[in-house]
Amino acid sequence: MNLNIKTAWVRAGLAQIVFGASAKPPTQIPHLIVNSDATFHYLRPHFFHSNDTKHSTFSSLLPIHNLLAPIQKATDVNCPVMVSLASLNRATDVLAPSVGSSLKRKQQDRDVDSDDLSSPPTERQIKRLKVKFDPEVDVHILPDWNEKSEELVGEEVRRALERHATGDNTGYDQILHLLTVKPTSNEAPLTGLLRKYIVALTNNIAALNPKCSTLVHAVIDCAWLARKEPFVQSYGKLLQSLLAVQPGYTASVLQMLVNFFVELSPPGLRQQDDPFVQRPRMQARVHDILKALLRQDPMLSSHLSPVLPASFPFPTDDVRTHIRYIKNILRVTAYCPELKGEITALIMERLVKIDVQIQVDMDEIEDDIEEDLVQGKDANEEEDDGADVSDDDSDSSEESINEEERRLKELKESVGKLDAIMDLMFEYYDSIFRKGDLDEIDDTFESLLSQFASIILPTYRSRHVQFLLFRFGQYSPEHVERFAGCCSHLAFDHRRPQVLRVTAAAYLASFIARGAKVDTSVVRQVFDLLCHHMEQLRVQHEAACKGPDLRRYGTYYAISQALVYTFCFRWRELIVTKNNEPVDDELIYQGHDFVWYHDIQKILHRNIFSKLNPLKICSPAIVNQFARIAHHLHFLYVFPLIETNKRVRLSRALAGNYLDGVVARDTALTMKKGEDSFLLDAYFPFDPYVLPRSRRWVEDKYVEWKPIPGLDSVGTVQEVEDDEDDEEDEDSDEDSDSDPKEHPVVDEEESEETDDSR
Repeated sequence: MNLNIKTAWVRAGLAQIVFGASAKPPTQIPHLIVNSDATFHYLRPHFFHSNDTKHSTFSSLLPIHNLLAPIQKATDVNCPVMVSLASLNRATDVLAPSVGSSLKRKQQDRDVDSDDLSSPPTERQIKRLKVKFDPEVDVHILPDWNEKSEELVGEEVRRALERHATGDNTGYDQILHLLTVKPTSNEAPLTGLLRKYIVALTNNIAALNPKCSTLVHAVIDCAWLARKEPFVQSYGKLLQSLLAVQPGYTASVLQMLVNFFVELSPPGLRQQDDPFVQRPRMQARVHDILKALLRQDPMLSSHLSPVLPASFPFPTDDVRTHIRYIKNILRVTAYCPELKGEITALIMERLVKIDVQIQVDMDEIEDDIEEDLVQGKDANEEEDDGADVSDDDSDSSEESINEEERRLKELKESVGKLDAIMDLMFEYYDSIFRKGDLDEIDDTFESLLSQFASIILPTYRSRHVQFLLFRFGQYSPEHVERFAGCCSHLAFDHRRPQVLRVTAAAYLASFIARGAKVDTSVVRQVFDLLCHHMEQLRVQHEAACKGPDLRRYGTYYAISQALVYTFCFRWRELIVTKNNEPVDDELIYQGHDFVWYHDIQKILHRNIFSKLNPLKICSPAIVNQFARIAHHLHFLYVFPLIETNKRVRLSRALAGNYLDGVVARDTALTMKKGEDSFLLDAYFPFDPYVLPRSRRWVEDKYVEWKPIPGLDSVGTVQEVEDDEDDEEDEDSDEDSDSDPKEHPVVDEEESEETDDSR
């Protein structure tokens, strides 16, 4: 047997040696090189489809001295050998070469004598060579099995799904493993290969029947967010195809996307060949896919609507979680406008809950600590380090101190959270109003009014959220009138519960009193409207009235308190001057008699001195301030009535437990102890805004309390009464020493007229 051949052409024979006699060389060929000193190196390349060895690609070089020993022995040729392998991942057995397989060559090859191998090849031999060794060959390092062709992967996925339907889960489980393995694992496929599986699943989307639900959920939950851009695009197309063919997975897909609104995947959760992706880009990817899904099926928004509130952070979650989620759902409103109202209402509702809980917690702490918390200071900073505290006291109070510190820390975090969210919401609405799109502005403000009536107004003790209405309700004179009209309608709507009407009256008065952009005409119109309704209610109830009763006449007293509160802030706008000129401060200081708008002075006088006695029910703090200002401006003199009211005792028997013939239900307005349970709460929703970060949105729209010229000369109610008592005592002493005939007697009728004039 003549083995004097050049082993560069012994490809079929080596394939049999490695894989057995039945092996067939494929067209995707790696190469094997045997050098002259019997050192064998195996170069495992990426599969390629051409015979162009100049551009062959190699990935690794492994010595396999014993693999081709039989060929070296059989040929006994000390020259380079180039042979072909059919596959790289199959087990190999070393077999002896067969003559019929390894030596099948044309007859012309036999003239290549082994003795001539050491001499240079002839020109004829060079022309007949099929393999040429080029020292300038290009070598590219590429992954091996990760670079399967899309056709091969597509066929693999198709067969796996077909066999899974018949009960063979081998291929199905392999694909499932590829999708569920962590990208950082050594077993994880590269992103390029995994993308081919995503594309293959997209092409076989119809085959993903209910039996493949595990695979579908693995696709939905796979780590896709931090991968290469082509992978993300293919993944988005897969989700679109999935929901188009299998809408039953809509809730799972939407929940997966919304979960990224709360927390993104860690940037490090990616394959080794994936570039680093910044968080803003990752967030944009989520919105791009959600936008594409909503654009494909607009009805998808109805499925998204219940997912958003279910995923909203808990009140105890930190501020970053809240801000991140709120920013994302506000971003949804840009490409899903049909959910804008629901989303803003959801934020408003959660904000109100946080706000109210803070006010409840604030009531349980001291005022100085409350101020420190609001200003962001540590409540324990100013404690005296040198305080003399015994060891026993320290041990006994350590637990309570720790509990108190924990509560204060949580409260401080809640205040900061509310402040940050309010700042975000101010900025969001301001961007809409600043754009100047009248239709969008009108829709947005109408949505705010709706949320005010349905969320803010029914919630007792809301403290800061309503300032969104306060600011944007002053965007223009039209918006001022719309918000004031909304409050008026709610306050005078008899179909609504009394507690809502009382609160609406407080909102109306507080807005008119504190709004810097509320002009004189609106102040006068609202004040006149309140006077008109108060007079109507007086006429309606006074005949049957047996005394002041908050529960029976709650709306009447709410209007009364709204009027006296508004008067304290806006009395200048109620003074009529020539050509509407500003009132001279010198006249105010001297206590000049002024002309008041319309007949408000007479109406207030009739009601204040009526049987309903509103000053007895209104908050004492507001009543006392009103009494001082009204007396200084010669508007009304009510000090004697206030002193008399101190001797009036309101009892539960007098108050009844009935409201318009129906048993009244205790509310936050009425569940107070002692005499306070029969008085109106001094709740005015637009009292000073104290959140440090977001207050910048309110300052230019807000009316702060300003001292009244000459008011300091008017003492408190008690001081005025004491002065009057002293004067009466002095007069009585003088009368006892003088002749009674010198002082004429004033009849009773004249006395009453004098009191009225006062």
